[in-house]
Amino acid sequence: MPILMWPDRTPMPALRELQNDFAAALFTDREAWQRLCAHCAPTRREQGIAAYRRGVMANLANAVCSTYPVIESIVGKDFLYEAALGYAAKTPSQSGDLNAFGADFDRFLAIYAPTLPYLPDIARLEWLIQTVYSAEDAPPQDFSLLTATPAEAWGGLCLRLDAAHAILRSQWPVVQIWEINQVGYTGDFAVDFTRSETALVHRRFQGVVVTALGNGEEAFLQRLAAGETLAESMVAANAENAQFDLAQALQRFVANGLFRKAGATERPKTTASGATSPHAKG
Repeated sequence: MPILMWPDRTPMPALRELQNDFAAALFTDREAWQRLCAHCAPTRREQGIAAYRRGVMANLANAVCSTYPVIESIVGKDFLYEAALGYAAKTPSQSGDLNAFGADFDRFLAIYAPTLPYLPDIARLEWLIQTVYSAEDAPPQDFSLLTATPAEAWGGLCLRLDAAHAILRSQWPVVQIWEINQVGYTGDFAVDFTRSETALVHRRFQGVVVTALGNGEEAFLQRLAAGETLAESMVAANAENAQFDLAQALQRFVANGLFRKAGATERPKTTASGATSPHAKG
C-alpha cells in the first residue's frame, strides 16, 4: 500500500489522527493547528483553515439562533449571533445532528451577559421546549382503573404523566417573559422581576404549550412523576400550599392531557424530558 505524503515529501499521519487534528484546529487548538500546518504552504493553510472554520462556525451559530427565538427577541439578532459564535468556538459539537447543539447555552449566557441574569433561565426554557417537542408520543388516556376505584381509595393509585413534558423552576417570571416575546402578543408588557415562576412545558395537539404552575402543583407533579401515589403527592403539595385543591388539579391535568393513565402503586419509568430531570428543574 503506498504511503501518502505531504507536499514537502514527509509521510502523512493516519487518517484518524489527521481528522482529529483538523477538527481540533477548527476550535483554536494551537498544537493541532501546528501539526496540521507544519507541512503546508503558509498562505494556503491559513486561507483553507479560515474558510472552513467560518463555514463551520456559521452553521453552529445559526443552529443555536434557531433554537432560541425568545433570546433573540430580547437581545436582538446581532447580539445573539455574536454570542452564538462565541459559544460555538468554545463548545465543539458532540453530534452530527445540529438539533442537539446548544444544550448548555444557558451556562455560556450566564458568563457572556451577566447584566441580564434572567437570560440563562429563558434559554433553559427554550431548550426544554425543543426537547419536549421531540419526545415520544403518549399512549391514549386510560382512566378505567380510576373510575372503577371508589373515591376514598384513590390515594393508593399512581398517575402516569405524558413523557412530552418538563418542569422548570426559576427565580424569574420566565413564563411571563416568554409570553411577552411571542409573535403577536398584545397584553401587558410590564414585568415584575422580583417574582418567581415555575413553568410547565407540555406538548399537546396544537404544539408545545408553556404555562405557569400554581403553588403546590410543582411538588404534586414531581412526586407523581417519580412514581409516588396520589396520597403521597398530595402530602408534598400541601406542604407547600395548605389550600391545594386536589380535585381542581386532577381536572386541569386530565383535561390538558398531562395525566395519561391511572395505575397501581408501581414506580413508572421517568424520561429525560420529564419532570424528574435535574436539568429540567433548574
